[in-house]
Amino acid sequence: MFDLHDVTLSSRDAAALAALVTDWPARDASEQAAADVIADTVAAARVVADRSLAVDTVSLGTTVTYDELPAGTRRTVTLVHPAGADPSRARVSVLRPAARALLGRRAGMGVPASVPDRSIRELAIVAISRDGGRDAH
Repeated sequence: MFDLHDVTLSSRDAAALAALVTDWPARDASEQAAADVIADTVAAARVVADRSLAVDTVSLGTTVTYDELPAGTRRTVTLVHPAGADPSRARVSVLRPAARALLGRRAGMGVPASVPDRSIRELAIVAISRDGGRDAH
């Protein structure tokens, strides 16, 4: 696992994620486990004022380009609340393993992967864009 203290969240995201894990009706055990990880992430994260969050930090609504290592497959997704998830538009729920790993991390970081595809060992964050919109909450 990775150090959750490397995670920085805006106060807005911390509040939205805390509400998510309290209010979202988990459909199965894996979704409940994901919500528990999000709760742990929020509890351990460094929370900063919205305006103080570095622009290269992954947050709700940001579009993230990352490489799956070691193969180097590049993906670009937007992290969103589960209600706004739409895989056909690369809008990924923060409850998904890769999104949870990326949340609160900064461009240039490598994050150990804990995803279903065991051939992926690390997610390397290449770029972050805020063009995804803030409707992710």
